[in-house]
Amino acid sequence: MISARSMIESYLLPSSQQIMSDSQPHGVIAAACTPINADKGPDATLLAEHVRRLQTHGCDFVLLFGTTGEGLSFTVEERKRTLDAVISQGVDPASLLVGTGACPLPDAAELTAHATDHNVAGVLVVPPFHFPVVSDDGVFAAYDALIRDVDDDRLRLYFYHFPDMTGVKISFPVIQRLIDAHGEQVAGVKDSSREWDHMQALCHSFPNLRIFSGTERFLAPIVAEGGAGCISATVNVTAPLARKVYAGAVAGQDVKLDQDRLSNLRMDIAQYPVITALKCLLAMQTGETSWTRTRPPIIPPTDDLRAELDGVLTQLADLEAPTSSA
Repeated sequence: MISARSMIESYLLPSSQQIMSDSQPHGVIAAACTPINADKGPDATLLAEHVRRLQTHGCDFVLLFGTTGEGLSFTVEERKRTLDAVISQGVDPASLLVGTGACPLPDAAELTAHATDHNVAGVLVVPPFHFPVVSDDGVFAAYDALIRDVDDDRLRLYFYHFPDMTGVKISFPVIQRLIDAHGEQVAGVKDSSREWDHMQALCHSFPNLRIFSGTERFLAPIVAEGGAGCISATVNVTAPLARKVYAGAVAGQDVKLDQDRLSNLRMDIAQYPVITALKCLLAMQTGETSWTRTRPPIIPPTDDLRAELDGVLTQLADLEAPTSSA
């Protein structure tokens, strides 16, 4: 297997590589954390502020209610109501991806239809999980039923390939079958497998899909392979540096030093429980108590964790926010 480090020795984007349309998800995408208010529900006001901050600090798009956003810990109504509130506060729905996966297929369809009706840029959906064995036919049937139940040509579905979490792989034949059945409604993949060979093969096998790395450690490599960028948890705090790496990679520049720094920051944070660590860092940066709250089973930050993250916070303070994400 090819290591991340071996892939960052030199990234020169082929001259024929074209930057994707700004209307399509691409580039630096934060899998946003979800602040929680004193009533133990999503703090939509602070979440809208966080989305706007991410967008001014280098994010092209923002994902709501992914794994990092504790999406599966919130009810269907909480997720719908929060999306409504975020959009009502001026966040452009076309700048959002929304995690709409759920164990019951009708819940996933309801969430997906709701997000699609808001004209979001796309939805990110985990495969069926919880059961001990899920066949390729079962994965196909679940996604096929979801798309048919939503029955909306505006739907743009992104597969969430995270076998370490779900125990289910989304195979290449399943992806192709769904493309054949539903065309452009099948839009892309977030690959959180951490397997570079798999990401590279996705880029080569499905050049018309937007392929995202689930970590910014592979940001420059995936751009060089024709991928769309990254959708990452730690972009909640590393967005300015991720933007610099992405822009340099697209321009065909040597971004090894910045990619190394970005990868090291990711690894510094990943040695802790990531969601808790990110919420701790956001609370330290903003002073907002809503960031200190979590939904079980995620454990809230402790004073000891805050002390351990002081060094990371100092590194983050050195990052310069870009003037725009264009």
